[in-house]
Amino acid sequence: LADMAESFAGGKLVATVNQNLMIPWVKEEAFGNIFSELKKIDLHKAGTEEIRDITCCPGSETCNLGITASRGLVESLNTEMEKELEISKDMDHITIKASGCPNSCGQHHIASIGFHGGAKKLNGILTPHYEVLLGGRVTEDKAIFGTSVIKIPAKNAPEAMKTSIKDYKNNKQGEESFGEYFDRMGKAHFRELLDPLKTLPDIEQSPESYIDYGSTQKFSLEDRGQGECAGAVTDMITDRISEAERAQFQGKLSLEKKNVKETGDHARRSVIASARALLVTEGMDFNDDWECLKKFQSLVIDMEIVSAQFAKLIDTFEENTEASDEKTAELWLSESGLLLEECKAVQEKMQSDKSLRIRVGGDESKDKATGAVKTSASIDLLGVKCPFNYVKTKIKLETMASGSVLEVLLDDGEPSENVPKSIKNDGHKVISLVEEQGHYKLTIEKA
Repeated sequence: LADMAESFAGGKLVATVNQNLMIPWVKEEAFGNIFSELKKIDLHKAGTEEIRDITCCPGSETCNLGITASRGLVESLNTEMEKELEISKDMDHITIKASGCPNSCGQHHIASIGFHGGAKKLNGILTPHYEVLLGGRVTEDKAIFGTSVIKIPAKNAPEAMKTSIKDYKNNKQGEESFGEYFDRMGKAHFRELLDPLKTLPDIEQSPESYIDYGSTQKFSLEDRGQGECAGAVTDMITDRISEAERAQFQGKLSLEKKNVKETGDHARRSVIASARALLVTEGMDFNDDWECLKKFQSLVIDMEIVSAQFAKLIDTFEENTEASDEKTAELWLSESGLLLEECKAVQEKMQSDKSLRIRVGGDESKDKATGAVKTSASIDLLGVKCPFNYVKTKIKLETMASGSVLEVLLDDGEPSENVPKSIKNDGHKVISLVEEQGHYKLTIEKA
């Protein structure tokens, strides 16, 4: 491409926001030459900036934060589009984008049809899933984020795309765009339309439905990183649990006074504080309450770390900003209290396990795993301050087999003084701490 730009154009390549490369200032007499050269490397096909031009991130193939294989999904979306959809020019405004986790690297939040990766147990099996977002778009004067409509198994995502596009094509009014059609029909219409895609056949009937695109292995999160931790994890979790307990106490006082609105507000505050407590382990903290609750549902409830029944409570808070009567307020307070107790139980288990991980790795207990391969790893924490460096080291060790050796690069001073002591207190063996060119290399054997 660089040679082409140099020989037939102005010697520049431009990366576009939709993950394309543009060659500007192509000489008019060189169009034939440049097309021939593009054909040699299979980059000559039409479709740029059209509906089939799907944006995605690398996903779990290479990203340490990725949950699902978003590139594999996109390949499947393209295949299904070519096979089963009649694409016309008036549909090219529809954008399709996918990310392998809730982060927006694949731009799913501004897509007409967006997917972001997640995980959920289905029929007792941990299964790759995608949250489907609809109606997002960017215009000259504003951006509209897509609405989260439903969470479905990854292998049903192509069908969700086809169903949504066919529904739009068959029922749109005049020149109505996909975004305008979504605004008119609403979330409830599409949720009902896609609801049959929430299920899968039993694993005996369709084992391939439970694994991710491009994989032949059972879906698992064991080898996935958790991203950056938000700070002193234990203290932050405890603070948020205490906040939830205070909200519960105040809610009970308000209920005794029959103050319906205040009771509902305290119940909601209790749920948000409980959610924020466990999301600390994902390095997440939110000012936006609704975003916090959705992440909690995706990363904690759907993973069955707490009971699935609390998903209904989250949905209730989406639809109702305050309690309508005393019975509703009492129910909210009761449910938020039960959630708080389950979150406290998770916190206690983390403390007893000396673990920062709450996410399960698969549908089987870790205790059942045998024959783990011992591997060595290294992590560069130069420039990372206390206690972040300790937290990152601890999380890395939790992804490794017992007996594995981890090398950690630490700055001189507090990091090299504190991290080895903390790791030793956790029961791991400090093999050595060696000074190297102004920093230290800490070598640890996992307990």
